[in-house]
Amino acid sequence: MSSFVKRFKPGRFIWTALVTLYFLIFFTNFFRDAIPVRMTLPVLFAYVFVLWLSLEYYFGSPFFQSGTVEHSAFWRGIFAFFVYPFLGYLGADFIWWHWTQIPVPVAVTGLLGLAVFGIGTYVRLGTLFDILKIAQVRPPVRGSKEETFLLPEKRFVGLRFQKLARHPRYFATFIQLVGAALVFRSWGGLVLAVVVGLPLLLQQVKYEDARLRDVLKHELKAYSDTVPAFWPRFR
Repeated sequence: MSSFVKRFKPGRFIWTALVTLYFLIFFTNFFRDAIPVRMTLPVLFAYVFVLWLSLEYYFGSPFFQSGTVEHSAFWRGIFAFFVYPFLGYLGADFIWWHWTQIPVPVAVTGLLGLAVFGIGTYVRLGTLFDILKIAQVRPPVRGSKEETFLLPEKRFVGLRFQKLARHPRYFATFIQLVGAALVFRSWGGLVLAVVVGLPLLLQQVKYEDARLRDVLKHELKAYSDTVPAFWPRFR
């Protein structure tokens, strides 16, 4: 699994706090200059987005990936080439282009989008903190500086979100993409989220699902037989 950060690291904390403050000020000023009359909802979105990424970064979670097993560098790179231009397109279309704007009041899609994005963010952070809570830290082996993290199998498959889907963090990322498109009132963004974002997420799920055996040496078969990979099953 990824090298999560479980112990408090003052230097990493200070750096994270400074970068977070910078981006909060940056997006506040950016939207105030670009769309002063309609800045409230985009600024709120930017605050949630920045604070979420800051927490993911501080605790060592890879952006937009699960961190449960070692992710694919290739698919991570491909998804990064999609998601950052995707977010840029949403902002540019909302502020300047108006190519694919949904013809409803900004507050309608904006508030709905914030709620949807908030749900996705809640699941992303909820799964992260659940994993950190049960992860066992092994000291670095000789010649290495990295700690080893182990997940107790039965506790892992019994986590609240893991009981709904084997890869709930990727499902949460998809929810975030939909929420972001709604915040910026973009039907084009919704299409991109479904047509491009979803297949890329499913490809990462497929890759990591094959590597769950590294984490679940004894529970994998029973877990795979009862819990879906991506779409949650509420029971």
